[in-house]
Order: sequence, then C-alpha cells, then structure tokens
Amino acid sequence: MSRDQPDLTAAQVDSDEAVAENLLRFDLDQLASAEINLLLSTPIRQPTRQELCGLACKIYDARRARERIIEPALFGEPAWDMLLALFFLPARGEMLRPTSLSHAASVPVQTGMRWQRMLTNRGLIERGPMELPSRRQFVRLTEKGRKMMERYLTRLFFAECPNLPFPDRAGG
Repeated sequence: MSRDQPDLTAAQVDSDEAVAENLLRFDLDQLASAEINLLLSTPIRQPTRQELCGLACKIYDARRARERIIEPALFGEPAWDMLLALFFLPARGEMLRPTSLSHAASVPVQTGMRWQRMLTNRGLIERGPMELPSRRQFVRLTEKGRKMMERYLTRLFFAECPNLPFPDRAGG
C-alpha cells in the first residue's frame, strides 16, 4: 500500500458499506416519497368520451357474443342494452329510431317499446323531433341518462385500468 492511503480494516469496510447502504435506502425512500407526492398532486385524468364509448361498445359486443353461446333468455336486460347502444352508437354517427333501438337490444319491437316507455318515464331517454310520427322519431339519452352512463362507465374504466386511482378515492 502506498503511504497516502491508510490501511482499512474489515470493520471499517463493513462500516463504510453499511453507511452507503443506509444512504441508498434513504435516497430510495426520498424518491418514493417524492413520487407519492407527485401522484397525489397530479390531477386525476378523466377518461375521454371516446374511451367511454369504446368501453360501452366492448360491453355491448360482449353481450352480443354471449347471446350466440348462451341462451339469451337467461340474461335478458333490454334496458341496459338500449342505454349502451344509445351511449356509443351516436358517437359512430348512428342515430336510432324506436324500432332499431329494440333490435339493438335483441328484443321484439313490442317488448322494446315497453322498455323504452319505462326509460322515458325515468327521464333517461327521449324522442324527437316531436313533429314526426313516433316511429320516425329518433331516440337519444337525456342529459340525466348520459351522465348516469358516464359515471358508471368511468368507474368501469378505472377498474379496467387499475393503475389509475378511482376519482372518489382521490378527492375527485
């Protein structure tokens, strides 16, 4: 060894390694703390309308695929199918009339009309323009229906993307 370098004992080397390990651990803890603070201070990204429409479309398509495999009568939810269709199809440029909405829900027209009356009475869908005969009018979600679907689909979106926090868990 040269005169400029002191002799290091095994205890000193172990001590130096322990100090270095503690500094590294401290730095990693600081880094983790900084990342947590950054995540908490970053506004929650809400899903876009396009993402929500895509999710609604996936749900709708999955329900249609299920009907081809399992008897549809076991899972009859025409109101849900109608709400899904009215949420995502207009984004594709497809407007639905009462009869086509019944077909979108895979139910006979009369059954579809009953469900449409129920959804209308609850303020979730509406028809228009009123100048046209009822079967020629278009059906759409009301503001109340659209917001309800957006809330539900947003929760599903965050469940599908588990790395994103739920809005109500992070103050959103």
